[in-house]
Amino acid sequence: MAVPIHLADVERVLRPWLGTTFLSSNSLSQDICAKLAEYAPYRQTLEDLHKELEPFIFIRINRLTGSTMRVMLDNYRTVRLSLQDLEYLTDDVMGVLFDKLTPFSMNFIKLNDYSLHVESLAAMRVLYQKYASFFTQEEFRFLIHMIRRIHAPARYQSWLKPDDG
Repeated sequence: MAVPIHLADVERVLRPWLGTTFLSSNSLSQDICAKLAEYAPYRQTLEDLHKELEPFIFIRINRLTGSTMRVMLDNYRTVRLSLQDLEYLTDDVMGVLFDKLTPFSMNFIKLNDYSLHVESLAAMRVLYQKYASFFTQEEFRFLIHMIRRIHAPARYQSWLKPDDG
C-alpha cells in the first residue's frame, strides 16, 4: 500500500533550504512528492530510495539554478547550497516519508537499520518520537547518545528533550 505523502509536507521541509520563491517557480516539490509517494517496501529499500532521491534533487537544483546552486531564502539572503546541505536536505525529505510510516515492528526494523547505515537524523528523529517503546532503556539511551554525538545541536534541539539520555 502506498504511503500518503502530502505536497504541503514536502514544501514545509524544502522551504528553509530553498525558499518560497524558488519552490513556487518550478515543479521540484511536486516531483519529490511523487517520488516519495511511489515508495513501496516490497519493491525498494529505504537505502535505495535515498540513493535515487539524493542525485535527483542535486541534478534538478543544479539545472534550475543554472549550475550556480544559489537560492534566495525567505529572509532575502542568497545562499549557495553545498553538498552537505544537499545531504541534509535529502535526509529531511526522507523524514516526510518516515513520519507517514505506521509504527509497527517491520517499519521499526527498517528505520533502525537505515538510520545506522545512512546516519540519518530524520530516521533517528522518528525512532525517538514514534518508536521509543520498541527499544530497551539502554538502546533508547544509546540512540539519544548517537544523535548528540553525530549531529550538530541546531539540527535536533527543536525536538530532542534536553533531559533525555
